[in-house]
Amino acid sequence: MKKAACLLFLGCQILVILGFWGWNHVYHPMGNQLTGDRIGQLLAYGRLAGLLAAFAILLQLILIGRGRWIGRTFGLDRLTHLHHGVGFALVSLLLAHPILLTFGHALQADVSPWAQFIDFCRSWEDVLAAVIGLGLLLGAVAFSVAVVVKRIRYEVWYATHLTLYLALALAFGHQLSVGSDFTDNRWFRIYWIALYAGAFGSLILNRGIRPLLDFVRHRFVVARVVEETTDVTSVYIEGRNLPVFPVEAGQFMTVRFLAPGFRWEAHPFSMSCRPDGKHLRLTIKQLGDFTRRIPKLRPGTRVFIDGPHGIFTARHNASNKLLLIAGGIGITPIRALAEEFVVEGREVILLYGNRNKSAVVFEQELETLVGSSAGRLRVVHVMSDDPAWIGERGRIDAERLARLVPDVLLREVYLCGPPLMMKSVRSALARLGVSRRRLHDERFAL
Repeated sequence: MKKAACLLFLGCQILVILGFWGWNHVYHPMGNQLTGDRIGQLLAYGRLAGLLAAFAILLQLILIGRGRWIGRTFGLDRLTHLHHGVGFALVSLLLAHPILLTFGHALQADVSPWAQFIDFCRSWEDVLAAVIGLGLLLGAVAFSVAVVVKRIRYEVWYATHLTLYLALALAFGHQLSVGSDFTDNRWFRIYWIALYAGAFGSLILNRGIRPLLDFVRHRFVVARVVEETTDVTSVYIEGRNLPVFPVEAGQFMTVRFLAPGFRWEAHPFSMSCRPDGKHLRLTIKQLGDFTRRIPKLRPGTRVFIDGPHGIFTARHNASNKLLLIAGGIGITPIRALAEEFVVEGREVILLYGNRNKSAVVFEQELETLVGSSAGRLRVVHVMSDDPAWIGERGRIDAERLARLVPDVLLREVYLCGPPLMMKSVRSALARLGVSRRRLHDERFAL
């Protein structure tokens, strides 16, 4: 219901924009520009491209604004991936807007497109600033492509994204000063100002004010650092009044460790144990420069936390039978959920896939949890590349799922692991007839 309401609200905003735009150009002082000559159509659709581009940019701010109301509806991991997709789609609108308007006004003034572009920059109020803003926006998109293909470091990409706020500020002025949809229609102008205020207000509240208040209220610090395996480390975080910190098993937090070598980077990590009001635990695999430094953290290091985030939780799931599937370090939220479900008295089967036994995280903890579960939890380890392993060997596929979990169709399924493993397991579950509505998954990387 919440998803439908959010999508309906989004659709209504697009209809409002199209409605104002259509009215302004059908009843234009120079006649209906939607059905008129070529010049009128170029100008009309150029303005539409600009309006939709501006709306898409504000939507981007909402998607990465980490608002709890939308995050708890769709999940922050999915919102972030949608943000990436919208960013690339935005390029066509950003380019279409100046191109269509330049050609339209060039035809109207009987000059070359280049001469018209120069005139825009020299003579039109705030247009040069908007052109600079467009360059910054396109540069940020280019850096996004580069980080996807691993050509630049994440930290460089993140720093360039901060320029987007400057780009938006530069572009905003020309909308109000030379955009005829705004200058000629007072109500449309008020509507857009409200959109900007809402998007930026949400961003400032959820990414600035709220985490800062949590930091002051709870005073998070690193309590201890524990080596789980040769390349996996757990960080225990303590603070004041932790029982009132609203974190649930299965959620993740974006953390910034305020210590030399760490303070300029913030990364998302999942809770790896059920919240007990005494400490938070993040379990981190060494996958890059930042995570390889985690074992060097010292107790007493203060921690800035943005979150918690995510809908990979027990909330709204009333099923008494659960199947949890983890691959590699994807065990972190799964292990927390297993404990949560056992405490709630539910029946749980956990399938945990790794390459070999040395890669297993929380082996002893899981055994202890099984022993204290009164038979409600069963853990099955599956090794894909360990000839010495005497248990299940291979991958978690349809055959193994059907054999190990014969009542799989009666269970709610939680899945977390590497992307390829998750894709394979989702396909296997679909072949067995498991409804997509009964599958909850966590995309482990943002």
